[in-house]
Amino acid sequence: GLPLIGRRDTELVLTGWELDALALHQATGVASLALPRGATCLPPALLPYLEQFKRITLWLGEDLRSWEAAKLFARKLSLKRCSLVRPGDLQPRPLEALNQGLNLTKILRAALPASHKSIVSFRQLREEVFGGLGWARFPELNKLLKGHRRGELTIFTGPTGSGKTTFISEYALDLCMQGVCTLWGSFEINNVRLAKIMLTQFATRRLEDQLELYDEWADRFEDLPLYFMTFHGQQSIK
Repeated sequence: GLPLIGRRDTELVLTGWELDALALHQATGVASLALPRGATCLPPALLPYLEQFKRITLWLGEDLRSWEAAKLFARKLSLKRCSLVRPGDLQPRPLEALNQGLNLTKILRAALPASHKSIVSFRQLREEVFGGLGWARFPELNKLLKGHRRGELTIFTGPTGSGKTTFISEYALDLCMQGVCTLWGSFEINNVRLAKIMLTQFATRRLEDQLELYDEWADRFEDLPLYFMTFHGQQSIK
């Protein structure tokens, strides 16, 4: 059902089968998607496709297994934007509800919020309790900054040639090797030169002197969650 979703759609009903998604769309007109592997599997690769939605209702099925899966998926998708249709005699799966002549719109409106506005679980606090991720190779930096934390901006300044780029690339590489997604916006140094610096730091050797090792290290470097913007030089604000 993904090709039928518009860019402006902000609400979605997630189902476990194609016929359920069709029944929902027919009865209510709401945007509906069917999970490709059934009601008990939400592959991580699908999560980016669901980012545009501010409200997601999970109506996966009519058995206990589907209900447990819905609660698990809501945690993956963010509890704050998810609601759940609890299985029951008056709330079967969408296709069955349509066949029984039930009001599907009314069932959707009665969906339960996945989270209570006044109650949080440790799962929701876990990242904040953790505090941040320390650098593996910079113990003194850990003492100063106490790790890399979500929502913080750190600015490094210094005169030309003082080693800002060399240090920041090591700083980013350290975190990147620990799984932190890293996006470089390097407006002064082109991406090829920057990638060469980081690859040298990653391999801890000058690969131009050992070209037979280049492919091996490049393959390992390519697996890092590292990305580069294509902007270079002066850019308009837009």
